[in-house]
Amino acid sequence: MKTIFYKFTIRTILLIGIVVGIVKGQEARQKWVSKKKTKYETKRASQKHLPADESLVMLDEIEMSTYHS
Repeated sequence: MKTIFYKFTIRTILLIGIVVGIVKGQEARQKWVSKKKTKYETKRASQKHLPADESLVMLDEIEMSTYHS
């Protein structure tokens, strides 16, 4: 389901980019598509790195070494 939504979103961005390209030109289209694609992929990547359980606390390097020694 996530893959389908991802493909749909990217295709939608590209289709809207075509319209922007027709109206404003190819440079504006490339700029708009890259901006939207980067924003979407950054948002998606940040959601992947969130811990599944909100009660978990991320430990830094010193705490990890202290805990595991």
